[in-house]
Amino acid sequence: MKKLSILAGKSVLWLGDKMHRGSSLPGAVALKLDSHIMEKIKLPKKIIAVTGSCGKGSTSKMIAEVYKSLGYKVAHNYREGNLQYGVLTALIEYSNLNGVMDVDVLVLEVDERYAKVVFPILKPQTVVITNISRDQPPRQGHFDLVLEDIKKALNPKMHLILNADDPYLQKLVLNNEYKVTYYSLDKTKQSTKTSLCENLNITHCPKCGKKLEYDYYHFEAIGHYHCTKCSFKNPKSEYVASKVNYDKREMIVNDQYKVVFPFDTLYCVYNTLAAFTTLGYMGLDLEKASEAISLSSYNKKNFNHYEYKNREVYVLNTKNENSSTFNHALMFLNRNKGLKTVVIGWNVISLRYKYNDLSWLYDIDFEILKKHDIDRIICLGINRYDLATRLKYSGVDPKKIFVYEDLKKAEGSITRRTKGDIYAIINFNYMDDFNKMLNEGEKK
Repeated sequence: MKKLSILAGKSVLWLGDKMHRGSSLPGAVALKLDSHIMEKIKLPKKIIAVTGSCGKGSTSKMIAEVYKSLGYKVAHNYREGNLQYGVLTALIEYSNLNGVMDVDVLVLEVDERYAKVVFPILKPQTVVITNISRDQPPRQGHFDLVLEDIKKALNPKMHLILNADDPYLQKLVLNNEYKVTYYSLDKTKQSTKTSLCENLNITHCPKCGKKLEYDYYHFEAIGHYHCTKCSFKNPKSEYVASKVNYDKREMIVNDQYKVVFPFDTLYCVYNTLAAFTTLGYMGLDLEKASEAISLSSYNKKNFNHYEYKNREVYVLNTKNENSSTFNHALMFLNRNKGLKTVVIGWNVISLRYKYNDLSWLYDIDFEILKKHDIDRIICLGINRYDLATRLKYSGVDPKKIFVYEDLKKAEGSITRRTKGDIYAIINFNYMDDFNKMLNEGEKK
């Protein structure tokens, strides 16, 4: 039954490639034929799993790319399926019909709610947890539920890679049952004495309940924190980034390794640092690893930067129902001065369910936009009026807010009737069309 299951999965995978579709169906078919197929596949000795609310795809991709560039045979669920079926699709793709994976290392992006399903079977030795934030309320409920699900997936034999600047992640390790390697970011020019965004997942010490105090913030609750009542504070980090230069997209890790990150945003700094820390913990040559990371190409589906008729264009993919990704984009905008045109929108909230939940719009700190010289804010898509209402509540001048049903109808407003650099804070389903619209417009 094992061979038949794998053969069926490979056949569906081949068909999907021909049709340019499917990251999960091969795994679903294989599991239907043999409900224990995942347990029967012979895995490599080195397994790295990356999970969390956001950043897991970029971080796992970077880890896999570096291993490949250094000559290792790598299996990775690059097709972006990170639930049980998607993970199984990757295992089948890299296995022979006997279920043997002839690779040196397996790198997996795993959905935070499915870690409890996948981890007990695959038993990754190294687990990177990027963050846990308010995300997809209809699916996830509360972030504490996500934390508990991740806890269920872990065992003391696993080695964790965690961001020391994130106090919420410390709730995973308060009992000291895990070995942990930490990474952190020194104070930068963009660090602030008070948070520019609301701290949504933690404000008080998880040990004693006293309100946390900060020497400085990087973003939301992430920064240099301590409790004045007990010993809770940033744990010591083995990998510390400093001298972050967003213009050159580079940082120095441990005062020794220059590492270039793929795009000039804070979340790219942390994703790159998480990947670098993981590679260091795994024993790779850090000089070679830093060179390999620096040569890694960024994913233009997540962010892009180009010029259009002497205007700078920044395109940032945001994850709907996750305020942190929007706030990261707003923090990026906040670093830059000058006149701005802002484009925000989506044509579907989720591909996983039919709920049209908009509560997360009120977790986003759109109030940041009030401080900036805005020419227009263009609201797109199915929830354009809801978005415009939220922006009005944030204090943005209503005369600067324009709504359009879709990109096609907004094209003239974006390309001909606005001024200043363009900041497109949009969902994945608009990324390609937006880039195509401006690039083609440049050629006319």
